[in-house]
Amino acid sequence: MALITWMAPVVTTDIVAGEPLPYPLYLASGVLLARRGQIIRDPDQLEILRRQCWRGLAADETPPADAITLDETALRLDRQPPVRFEPQSRPPLSDATALVADDMIVSQKLLVGLLRQQGVSQVVRAEDGEQAVNLFFRQRPHLAFLDIEMPGVDGIGALRQIKSWSPETFVCLVTGNATLVNVKAAKSYGVDAFLVKPISGLNLKRVLSMYAPTARSEERQGA
Repeated sequence: MALITWMAPVVTTDIVAGEPLPYPLYLASGVLLARRGQIIRDPDQLEILRRQCWRGLAADETPPADAITLDETALRLDRQPPVRFEPQSRPPLSDATALVADDMIVSQKLLVGLLRQQGVSQVVRAEDGEQAVNLFFRQRPHLAFLDIEMPGVDGIGALRQIKSWSPETFVCLVTGNATLVNVKAAKSYGVDAFLVKPISGLNLKRVLSMYAPTARSEERQGA
């Protein structure tokens, strides 16, 4: 991230299913979604890369005429083309995958342990909002617990991106100091719940009670 100073529009024909990517691809927020040489086959991921991503240019590259700065791309977040993943049903918690993003490792480990106590056995971890968005893009977890105050891309920014791709994903914001501004922004982006620090098993159980498996998941389990 620190080496990227310019962003150029992606050439859509450069993004080919099953072939190595010719350059690293970033969201307008600066989140790295795919590295040079990576092979992508998933149709939804390819659509996001083609329509929402930018080619990241290193400091020693000569920017083309249509390149803009990283700060300028961030101003275009509200105008990026809408792209959504194919909707997925919500499985029971025992079969669901949860994403936990927190830059405080102690808090991260505590929440992971509490989730497992509540029957969520599959948990992936991120140390900041950028990692959270990248992990969601690659793994599509069913639940996401995002600390609001993280360096770089914060929890609100990660919530915004995840919900734009997958409105049905259950997203809970975690905070020790929720401001009215944050709460208002989170609700506008479709947050499902808030979890206040210090986290307790009882409060987490209350939040998880809001997560309801969809009928299709329940039918498959009972089949």
